[in-house]
Amino acid sequence: MSRVGSKIKQERIKANLSLKELAKKLGISEGFLQDVEIGKRVANENLIKRVEKLLNVNLSDSLFEEVDEPIENIKEYREPVKVNKQLEDAFSSILKKIPVCDLYLKEIYDYKYLPIKDKKVEGLNAEKIFYIIAPDDSMRGFRIAKGDRVMVYLTPELETNSIYVIELEGKRMIRQLKRLDANRVLLISQNNEIKTESKDIKSFKIIGKCIKVEFEL
Repeated sequence: MSRVGSKIKQERIKANLSLKELAKKLGISEGFLQDVEIGKRVANENLIKRVEKLLNVNLSDSLFEEVDEPIENIKEYREPVKVNKQLEDAFSSILKKIPVCDLYLKEIYDYKYLPIKDKKVEGLNAEKIFYIIAPDDSMRGFRIAKGDRVMVYLTPELETNSIYVIELEGKRMIRQLKRLDANRVLLISQNNEIKTESKDIKSFKIIGKCIKVEFEL
């Protein structure tokens, strides 16, 4: 079950609404809503906003609500930055605390503080920005090497020839996606050589779009 789907179900029950009742209010089918709640389907940004308005909740926070506290015993990564809580609160309106996570968003290794402008970071919804640590060199040909920090924007939308974090057969990875037609997408990786896989668009899940990569000299 996805965290967003689980949160929708939790808030629906709290509001004493059945699947059928909430689906009707949202203008979607009961089956689609059920699939979203159990993680079979992905709620797009428009649907999430409608749910938030209808149930008076913030679903953006649910992405990280089950994530563990920062760990300190992972040798290949720096220890989380320790910031004075009062100082952090004082700058919360101009700086956004962005977590640096593993690929599955289960552990937070560090935090980055990025400037907020009009409630956005890099021109995007600040609540949907996070970093992941590249797990391998499968995208080295795209200048993403193991250990690099990759900024990701949480979205299920596909823009052809862009790079995404996806989940395929229970495994997450970073791949360039190229739409072949309405149903087929080419998954592209490159370490020493280019590798491609043609997949049905329904066979994998888009977690988020990779915005930029950062590495240390």
